[in-house]
Amino acid sequence: MANKYFCPKCKSELTVGNNIVLSAKAKDGSGGLIKLSPKLGDYSVEIPETINVKPGELLTLFCPVCHRNLSSSKHIHLAHVLAKDEEGKEFDIYFSQVMNEHSTITMLGDHVKLYGEHASKYQDLFGTRQMF
Repeated sequence: MANKYFCPKCKSELTVGNNIVLSAKAKDGSGGLIKLSPKLGDYSVEIPETINVKPGELLTLFCPVCHRNLSSSKHIHLAHVLAKDEEGKEFDIYFSQVMNEHSTITMLGDHVKLYGEHASKYQDLFGTRQMF
């Protein structure tokens, strides 16, 4: 069983089938629903043609249920969701909202794990926590 993902605001499940489904809005105002891989470190994404976003541009993500902004208070380029693993442990996930920036940070208590070639860019935002 894979991780399940949830909105940190309304706690609605964001996992649909084999995807994480989020609402997205590009800089030019275009938007729609996107599908992300639920596998940590896999940066597969399905973006509909209705969203006009280029590599390096910010794509703001929202909960498709409560429509609240998922941007993290840690950095505008990071989105924040909750995850629950197979054992029921809940942890925080921060990931880049910048197109083609591969960065995911998981945080469980004081334990942090980085995924992706750009994750170290945000490492200092999480203090001197232990890596797990």
